[in-house]
Amino acid sequence: VGAIPGLSVTMAASILISLTLLGATAWGAIWITNQAISVYRAFTTTEGPVDPADPTALVAATAKIDDAASDAGFRIEMHESEITSILQDGLSEIEDNPLRRVTVDVVAGFDDEPHRLDVVGEFKSGGPDFEGTVTATLVAGAVQIEVTSVELGSLDLPGVGRGAIEDLLAEVADLNEVLVDLRADVQSIDVVGDTIVITGTQSDGVVLTSDALLTGIGEQAASIAAVTDPPAERVGRGEVDGTSASGDVYYVALGDSLAANVGVDDARDGYVSRLHGALQRQRADRLGLRNFGVSGETSGTLIRSGQLDTAVAFLETNGGEYVTIDIGANDLLGHLGSDDCADDLDAAPCRTRIEGTFTTYAENMTAIFDRLVAAAPEATIVFIRAYNPFSLGLADAVTFERRSDVILDEFNDVAAALAAERGILVADAFTPMQGTTGVTTHMLDPVPDIHPVPIGYDVIAASVLEVLG
Repeated sequence: VGAIPGLSVTMAASILISLTLLGATAWGAIWITNQAISVYRAFTTTEGPVDPADPTALVAATAKIDDAASDAGFRIEMHESEITSILQDGLSEIEDNPLRRVTVDVVAGFDDEPHRLDVVGEFKSGGPDFEGTVTATLVAGAVQIEVTSVELGSLDLPGVGRGAIEDLLAEVADLNEVLVDLRADVQSIDVVGDTIVITGTQSDGVVLTSDALLTGIGEQAASIAAVTDPPAERVGRGEVDGTSASGDVYYVALGDSLAANVGVDDARDGYVSRLHGALQRQRADRLGLRNFGVSGETSGTLIRSGQLDTAVAFLETNGGEYVTIDIGANDLLGHLGSDDCADDLDAAPCRTRIEGTFTTYAENMTAIFDRLVAAAPEATIVFIRAYNPFSLGLADAVTFERRSDVILDEFNDVAAALAAERGILVADAFTPMQGTTGVTTHMLDPVPDIHPVPIGYDVIAASVLEVLG
């Protein structure tokens, strides 16, 4: 090519570079257009079948969930192939679903990093696969799913496309949906190799699920009943046969089945009405009552179900002279009453259950106490230490009773320490019930039940009165 008059070497180089960039931009535009069409097709092609889940893995996963559904304290070990089968089985139920298949890789977090699920999704259109990362953390017993990264082929998606992928990932990887039929309060999520280990309790499950433990209690019943006398009544029956009474100032109760009077036919026999009556007799004005207790509550469900919100709203509007809270027994007792713990409370599967429970209980009680103190800064707030229903009076001979006493006492210490830091009083219902639950609860009934009989509720009410002075 001949030289162009007046064109310098520098200018020629600049023109060559510009022409090259222009060509690259044109080819780039074509590539981006093709990719955009692929993405459009991927999201809009919803007709067509979803690949079937692996039948062997799905049967195994379903059996594990069914087993957990009959266990008040559950522990589910689920391999990534089983998780994939559940999510794959659920794809067909998603309306306008563009996905043909998802595959899950379970990855353990290190140090402070959360565990995660790496998910690969294949579209029905045959377009580019997407890859995403989902983390699962616990907040008050509920699994919080967060999509932390999304890639579609080699594209960095704009906001709308990324949001669509995130919605799909969150829907197919929602562990809460997997556990919804368990009425689950999840207490720990751990990863061992390619397996997720989930422990928790069911908020309305039956605490005693181990046949071996139930048989042992039945065999002990005759000897316990013969040697143990019930304590003398100290507080007496209350006056309020229900959950509320009007007043000039209020006593507000929060809690689980104990606050809800389970185990007695008349609310006046429960500890809340007994305590209310005793406090009323010390006053000239009218002491009102609001009992928000709900049977089956754990520390997590108390936060999530609305009981705490309702009580806080009442306290902020009406104030409160006294506030009591009993919560935590359902966090732990379902595990102690399970097959994993029936033979040996120090066995590895049992310890895994218990350790996760301690951690989440501390987190939940911190949140609960802080909200109560903020809502009723002038009120006298009392936390009630839980009794051990397995403390029947044979600790010298029965290892399970002796060890469960220790574990529950340590569990109570978690909340008691948090309460003390916030100026909340601690009532000890654990010690006076120790070794007496054969006569203070329904544990020796033909169908053992952890809940108190009237004299047991009297013991709890007396423990609160003692700390109130």
